[in-house]
Amino acid sequence: MILRQTRAVFHIATCCQGHIHTSTQLAARDPRKEWEKFSEGIRKKGSVKNWVRDRLQQQREENSRTFEKSKREYEKKREERYRNSAGHGGVEGDLPEKFLSLLPTPAQFNATFDKALSKFPDGADIVKKFPRKYWPFLHLSRVDKPIGSWLLFLPSAWGICMAPGFISLPLLGLFGVGAVLMRGAGCTINDMYDIDLDKQVIRTRDRPLASGQVSKEEALQWLAIQLGLSSLILFSLNTQTIVLGFFSLVLVGTYPLMKRVTDFPQLYLGLTFNLGALMGYSAAAGNMGLAPLCLYCAGICWTMVYDTIYAHQDKVDDMKVGVRSTALRFGDKTIQICTNFVSAMGLSLLLAGLAGGLGPTYFISTFLTSCMIMKGLSLVDLNNPRSCWEFFIMNRNIGIVILLSIIVGKII
Repeated sequence: MILRQTRAVFHIATCCQGHIHTSTQLAARDPRKEWEKFSEGIRKKGSVKNWVRDRLQQQREENSRTFEKSKREYEKKREERYRNSAGHGGVEGDLPEKFLSLLPTPAQFNATFDKALSKFPDGADIVKKFPRKYWPFLHLSRVDKPIGSWLLFLPSAWGICMAPGFISLPLLGLFGVGAVLMRGAGCTINDMYDIDLDKQVIRTRDRPLASGQVSKEEALQWLAIQLGLSSLILFSLNTQTIVLGFFSLVLVGTYPLMKRVTDFPQLYLGLTFNLGALMGYSAAAGNMGLAPLCLYCAGICWTMVYDTIYAHQDKVDDMKVGVRSTALRFGDKTIQICTNFVSAMGLSLLLAGLAGGLGPTYFISTFLTSCMIMKGLSLVDLNNPRSCWEFFIMNRNIGIVILLSIIVGKII
């Protein structure tokens, strides 16, 4: 019995060495020598348990060394691309090298904002303030990851601040709370649709529904609470904004289906997330105009860029489970196509500023933000999830800069 168990462990150990052997390597291996080597290892360690523990420790150390090596190679590659940007034919080569050298890298740009925002509690700290039994529901709504709420709120804030007259702080507060609630509702709907897909993707298999922390019935009740609170905010606004709000509910409810029926779910997300630019302007001004429409177009182009890069994190798993995205559709042309979207975004922001009668500081700032996105595109490594995430996070800060440029542009 013991011999049979030992041989079983030997079989697993020789088949699962932590790396893939080619057929030539497998053919060259001698089972007898492997068995002798394995038996000698067991005798030295005293037991199978000790041998397995040591093997696992060696594998963890090897994985750590591999990760650090990949990290160093990525950093080296990124620095080389930055230094040689004028000649590599990418995004940066289209702009003066001296000018681009004045712009921070995405990591530096993000670090500046992280330091400024560090005074406020992050999403994880907010979740911990609630009793533990509510944590799965807050995680279901991504309260611990507020980046999505920022990206939903910022276009609304653009619209509110672009409207004529004084900026309404209470209105900004209402839309801020509404963004958190609607983002949470959208994530809940998405996870209810994708519960089976999430179980197959490494990044999403620990989500509350996929991992069984929350049942479908409980998720449905939680969704009703979030939509109910969002409705209270919506019905406090004018009629035109309420109509736009109901239209946004249709978009939010159908968005999770898009990754199954089209290669452009990111475009649909752009239509959904940036509708706040129209709603914010409508709520503040009571009417509609060219400026909010241009902001809406700019936001759609912006979403196409950051969410396409974001989707590159999951492209391997997406291909396995049949999920569609612009990351898979654009493939090797992603950077080139996203650069065109950045150009369209810059043009739309220019037209919005002209229609809104903003001052020169707005145009200078939005031009610099467009250049910053292009620089980020030139440095991002689409095969490195950490690099894609760094670029994605940068866009929250880009949105904040655009918001501040609108506010200052109304004065100067």
